[in-house]
Amino acid sequence: MTSRERMCKVLNHECPDRLPIFDYAIDKKVVHAICKNGDYADVVEALDFDAITAWEPSTGGYVDEMQERKPGEQYVDEWGVHRQVTEEMSSYPLEHEVVIRSRSDVRNLSIPDPKSEHRFETLRRYIDRFRGKRFVSYAILDMFELSKCRMGFQNFVLAFTDEPALVKDVLDTTTDWVVQVAQKAADIGADMIIDLSDIAWTNGTLVSRKIVQEFFIPCLSKVVDAVKKRRAYIFYHTHGNVSQVIDLIVNTGIDVLHPLDPDAGMDIGLVKQVYGSKIVVAGNISTHLLSTQTREEITNVTKETIERTFSGGGYILMSSSSVLSSVNPVNYRAMIETARALGNY
Repeated sequence: MTSRERMCKVLNHECPDRLPIFDYAIDKKVVHAICKNGDYADVVEALDFDAITAWEPSTGGYVDEMQERKPGEQYVDEWGVHRQVTEEMSSYPLEHEVVIRSRSDVRNLSIPDPKSEHRFETLRRYIDRFRGKRFVSYAILDMFELSKCRMGFQNFVLAFTDEPALVKDVLDTTTDWVVQVAQKAADIGADMIIDLSDIAWTNGTLVSRKIVQEFFIPCLSKVVDAVKKRRAYIFYHTHGNVSQVIDLIVNTGIDVLHPLDPDAGMDIGLVKQVYGSKIVVAGNISTHLLSTQTREEITNVTKETIERTFSGGGYILMSSSSVLSSVNPVNYRAMIETARALGNY
């Protein structure tokens, strides 16, 4: 069974030959520890991952150009958002330089061309390199995340109560953009769209269940429907504890839910038990533990996670986030080796 066939089996709720494994982003420090002078795609090949992920580049995160920027450096992304580079292959928006403060700002701001060819260069390269062998996915920061960045976190959260029409305008325009990007990626040949949206933290969602249901779920449903019409799968990512809204997320029709963050108290075994007939669960191997614990402890954690999720398929082994620079490469290999040893159906 090829890696692509294995992923398709799992996503179709069939039992594969073995447990699928991949991670959608790996920091260059870990990359170079595994493949000296190599890149993410080389690690995918070296570790025999079942899938690889290309990233939409409009915010400047997790793409090659980030390697040319230094931690602390500031820049303006395609959305006009002022950002500062972190120690990882990512950046964060600067709250004092928000782009949208009123509905007139929404009307007057230019939006990046969703079909610009530069968005899909890495995707095309991965498809050419791995066609028919590995599952190729495409990651996009979604409408919740992009809107939060454009308005500033505090303004965004307060506006749900103070200026709901403004939030709706921002979410609607951004959702339309995400849909167009996702559709083109699927048309080019992406097998799966990864929707990246951090709507929660350790104690729960950033906004109430009512707000999630009224404002966000219709947007996510629109993206899911658009992707499904292109016969691609959709993978939904959010950190934090989503226990209070997980039913809403699942009912949009997503195929995969990640990472069911163990550091936020999410029980991946319970989620699979309750929702396993509708979704595939993924992740749950804590990047904090991968960064701080011993090889033996990582082996045990991986074994325990597999025991809780393995039966009948429906689980993709991944870390609980992107693979950060702090992750110990020895531990990361231990996670993968344990899955290889215990993951045959």
